[in-house]
Amino acid sequence: MKSEYKLQIKVLVKLLWVCGFALLYGLGGIEYKWLRRFIAPLWLGGGMYLFSRDWRVFLQVPLLMFSLSLGYGAANFWLKVWKRLLFGFANGFTNITHLFDQNFNKKRFWTLFCLAITITSVICIVLGTINPVVARSEELLLGFFIAIWSMFIIEDKEK
Repeated sequence: MKSEYKLQIKVLVKLLWVCGFALLYGLGGIEYKWLRRFIAPLWLGGGMYLFSRDWRVFLQVPLLMFSLSLGYGAANFWLKVWKRLLFGFANGFTNITHLFDQNFNKKRFWTLFCLAITITSVICIVLGTINPVVARSEELLLGFFIAIWSMFIIEDKEK
């Protein structure tokens, strides 16, 4: 198999791993909060390690455990916007730990880091205040946008 095909398969597996995180996040929104707060960050950390072989990816796990424990619901519209902004920012900001990754690439990192904070925050606010999708879809999408950046910020291990 050509190396480009192998890389494409690897990216697909990363995407499926992110979907696993999103599933745990969504299930944790139904009843089992510990799935969202503790198992999902461990799942993501394990996936990042699998692809990078850099133990420093686990620095993000405790930050995710904290940020995923933040509440983002409220009855007041502007309080809900504020809480969702804080929630999105906190989850995007957990990617700061990738500053310590083995193959750190400044330009690439800062671009993805800024996107992680901005897009995750916007998605949290829009999905939670305008409610364009049902709650189950909302939580799955939130989980996806929280995890996608982490999985693609990491540098894959060299053969």
